[in-house]
Amino acid sequence: MSLRQSLARFLVVISPIVFSSVNATLTRAQSQDKSADATAPLYKTVSIRPTKSDIHANRVLNLGPVAATNETPQELIEIAYDVHGDQIVGAPSWLNSQRYDIETKAETPAAGEGGERMLQGLLSDYFKLAVHRETRLIAVYELVIAEDGPKLRESDSSQADSGLRVIQVDRGRIAGREVPIATLARILSDSLGRPVLDSTKLSSHYDVTLQWPTDPDSSQPAIFAAIQEQLGLKLVPQLMPKEFLVIDHVELPMAR
Repeated sequence: MSLRQSLARFLVVISPIVFSSVNATLTRAQSQDKSADATAPLYKTVSIRPTKSDIHANRVLNLGPVAATNETPQELIEIAYDVHGDQIVGAPSWLNSQRYDIETKAETPAAGEGGERMLQGLLSDYFKLAVHRETRLIAVYELVIAEDGPKLRESDSSQADSGLRVIQVDRGRIAGREVPIATLARILSDSLGRPVLDSTKLSSHYDVTLQWPTDPDSSQPAIFAAIQEQLGLKLVPQLMPKEFLVIDHVELPMAR
């Protein structure tokens, strides 16, 4: 699977919407009387059992009907609601540690019914999952060009060799050839533990060497000054809205 990765005190809440396997105002029984309002197909059979595989064993997820091997509930939620792990709020610890094997047989889904909706229905029915979405303001850094202009050395495209494009990231040092600024922003994001947005509008590739002293007792990391002095760029604190999926309720499923 691909590599995945301080919230501000301000909170902006969009009208909560509780997602379930049926229309939010209807129970499953009611939805059977109003099939046009149903948002997930009914399952003929469902098997949910704790996986017996090693934690490092292959993980497999198929949609429509749902079948999963060695998957955590959090991974299922990420797929069902199209979110990343860092967007899920209020999750109990077991949500990302318990692993399950799931097999289902479903009734023929209604026209236009997608696999994600089927997975939402399964999570609602068998994990008792209820969620809503919120937009919150999060702290980010905006990477901009400093007042004196950029001090970046543009890569020599005539000697470009994609096989040699290596970026080394060590404690207090970032060095690489043919580095796009967007890639540098992602590396800085990992180093600072906060999203870094590229607002430089620089489209070339650059040979980058950035070094800074590391002082664990410093409240202002030296990397800020180094970026401005060595690269002619600047990190500006900002607040950015980000959507989150809030877990209102979830239960461990009974083995079946």
